[in-house]
Amino acid sequence: AVVSTQSTGKKAPEVGPFGVIDTMRSGLVNQRSEITPKHPLEQSEFLYELNQHRIKLGMANSISGMAVPLTIQTERASAARIGRLPGMKSSYLHLEVFAGKDEDLTIEDVFDSPCPWEDSPKYSRCNVTA
Repeated sequence: AVVSTQSTGKKAPEVGPFGVIDTMRSGLVNQRSEITPKHPLEQSEFLYELNQHRIKLGMANSISGMAVPLTIQTERASAARIGRLPGMKSSYLHLEVFAGKDEDLTIEDVFDSPCPWEDSPKYSRCNVTA
């Protein structure tokens, strides 16, 4: 499991039961990449969808007034809150359809698992301890 630090916002690997960082689950730590600043395009790509959403809200505001962006934000917030029963992971299909991502083919669609470089691994069979 990975724990978030308050001051930096980065994820720090959690120490396992034997006092050693579990590198199989948290990955290898590269000290140089944590010290040096990131490439400017990396931050831009990370915030691409948020920026596109803000541009669309701004255009809707200038074309038809404040009611349309408020309606869009309310619909998006309600779609993000829809979930399943406890213990079942929601697919957030309504949110994907609303955002227009339902027709995009991603690596999760092909392999049915998150990217290996994500901060919190969600492999159900690998993370369960017997």
